[in-house]
Amino acid sequence: MASTHSSRRLDGTLFALLLVLAAATAFVSAAAARGDALAARHERWMAKFGREYTDAADKLRRQEVFAANARHVEAVNRAGNRTYTLGLNQFSDLTSEEFAEKHLGYRHQHGVDSTPVAAVNMSNAQFDSTPDSVDWRAAGAVTQVKNQGSCGCCWAFAAVAATEGLVKIATGNLISMSEQQVLDCTGGANSCNGGDINAALSYVASSGGLQPEESYAYTGQQGACRSSSASPNSAASIGAPRMVELHGDEGTLQELAARQPVAVPVEADRDFQHYMRGMYTGSSSCGQNLNHGVTVVGYGTDSGGQAYWMVKNQWGTGWGEGGYMRLTRGNGGNCGMATYAYYPTMDGS
Repeated sequence: MASTHSSRRLDGTLFALLLVLAAATAFVSAAAARGDALAARHERWMAKFGREYTDAADKLRRQEVFAANARHVEAVNRAGNRTYTLGLNQFSDLTSEEFAEKHLGYRHQHGVDSTPVAAVNMSNAQFDSTPDSVDWRAAGAVTQVKNQGSCGCCWAFAAVAATEGLVKIATGNLISMSEQQVLDCTGGANSCNGGDINAALSYVASSGGLQPEESYAYTGQQGACRSSSASPNSAASIGAPRMVELHGDEGTLQELAARQPVAVPVEADRDFQHYMRGMYTGSSSCGQNLNHGVTVVGYGTDSGGQAYWMVKNQWGTGWGEGGYMRLTRGNGGNCGMATYAYYPTMDGS
C-alpha cells in the first residue's frame, strides 16, 4: 500500500514538473515571438527612416532603445488621458539624453538687457484689441518647415524664422534665409552644441541682411564664416532685435505674435520628442529646463474652445503636424514658452 502511495506522489510530482516545464517553454516561446516581432518592427522603422548602424552590437543597443520608446508611446496613447497623440518618428532610437544633445540646443545668454514688458504693451497701444486668432502661414510670412538635423542649432533656426516673417511683413517678400550663415558667423559660444537666439538676431542685424538659403546652403555642421557668401543682402536687412522677459505673461506674447512671428524657448521633454498630433499640454514641471528654440507663427482656439499657440519647429515635416505643434495656451502646461520672447525689429535703435 505504501508503494502505491509513493507511486502516486511520484506521478503527481512528475506531472507538476511537466506543467512547469510546459509553462516555461510557452513563456520562452512567447518571449521569442515578441522579440522577433520587435526586431521586425525595428527593421521596418529603419527602412522607413533610412537608418543604418555601425555593427550588430550598435544595432542591438538601438533596438533596445527603440523598444523602450515604443512602450512609452503606446502607454501614453493607451492611457487616453492626454489631449495629444504620440508616435514613433525619426528620433525613436535615441534616449532622451541623446536626443537633447543632438536635436535641441537653446542656451539663454545671461547679462543681456531685456525690453520691459510695459514698453511692449505701450508700443502696441495703437491697437484697439489684439486679434482673437492669427496665422502667419496664411499671410504668407512663413517659409517651409526646415530640418536642423543632428546639429543643436535650434537657436539659429528660430532666429531666422522670426526674421523671415518680419521681412515679409515689412517688404512683401518672403525669402528663405540662411541658417548656415547664422551658425557659421554668429561667433562666441554659439555652435552645434547650443546657442542663444538673441546673439543670432544681433548677428542678423549687424550682417546687413542674410543671404538666401540657396546662396549659403545648410550643411548640418558648423564651418568657418564664408565672407564671400555672407555679403550684406539689403532685401533681407533688419534693425535691432528685442528680448522680452515675459514672466509667464501670455497676453504680452499674444500681442507680439499678433504683429510678427516670435522666437521663444521651450522645454522639449520625452513626449515632445514623440509628439504626433493634437493639443500638446506639458506636465506641471515642464518649462523648468528651457532647452529648445521654436517660433510662434500664430495662435487660435480649437472647436472645443481650447486656446493654443501655433509653433513652427525645425525637425522636418515628419514630426508633429507637418512640422508644427499646437501647444496649449492660457491654462498652463505650455512648457515655459511664455518665459522669454525674441524678435527682430525694423528700427535701428
